[in-house]
Amino acid sequence: MERFLKWLLPALIVVEIVLVRGGVLSLGQAVAIVVAIEGGIALIAARQAIVAVRRFRAGRRDGVDPWTAAEDALTVVFPRVMARFIVMEPRVWICLIRWVTRRYHYGPDDFPYHAGSILGIFLVVILFTTPVEIILFELLIPWAWLRWILLILAIYAVVWAFGLYASLVVLPHRLEPEGLRVRYGVLNEAVIPYDRIVGLEEEQRKTPDGREGLIFPEGETGVAFLSIGGRTHLRIEVDEPVRFRTFTGPSRPINVLSVAANHPDRLGAALRERLPSRRRDDPDPSERRAA
Repeated sequence: MERFLKWLLPALIVVEIVLVRGGVLSLGQAVAIVVAIEGGIALIAARQAIVAVRRFRAGRRDGVDPWTAAEDALTVVFPRVMARFIVMEPRVWICLIRWVTRRYHYGPDDFPYHAGSILGIFLVVILFTTPVEIILFELLIPWAWLRWILLILAIYAVVWAFGLYASLVVLPHRLEPEGLRVRYGVLNEAVIPYDRIVGLEEEQRKTPDGREGLIFPEGETGVAFLSIGGRTHLRIEVDEPVRFRTFTGPSRPINVLSVAANHPDRLGAALRERLPSRRRDDPDPSERRAA
């Protein structure tokens, strides 16, 4: 039922546009149908808004962070991918403002990871190439309206790229009461409960293709990299799979995760202090296998 209602509102809007614009009905019939559709839309929207607010409040009561709670609430009205994008948009802008104004700081439980990011190089490149693209728009495109659209899209893309890099800076890995929150900016995020961790090792690795972000190597099940600049520095093994929140939904299950960190030694030491005593005293998984 929820899925049906989720798609019903957009479907009614499309029907309304077709009826009004298509001219297939008389004016009186069109007005009557439009009024009925508008009433249905209002009732559905009101019902969905109430459910969304209740879901948001329930998520906050359960300790879910505001952004995740907002995304879950919006899935009452929109598909998951659309809800994720709607929440991500203001979050990128907030990260950009915090980065530009220096309104962020790292506490003792925060561990940045952005040093060496490929995005930093990418930003330098687009700063040089975007003005050239805009000039080419002016020289090669004869329609003023299209030039304006392309100009707005180019500026938006540049701002969004800077916002994405800013999210890497202002959203570090964080030791929280329930577990380690690992991130790649606003794009990927997961919480690894302390009591699930059975292996922790400082290990520098290079991703198979040198890419950045959340990567699943081919031919390996339950293994993932959360890399910066194509490298990771800390290997975490869990006894129960965890999943990342991604743009398209939950990731595939992960048992072994290699993450990047600016100071992996500090992160590893702080993380070991948070592990339950039985986990902290366990030997390294490689040592257990050797035994």
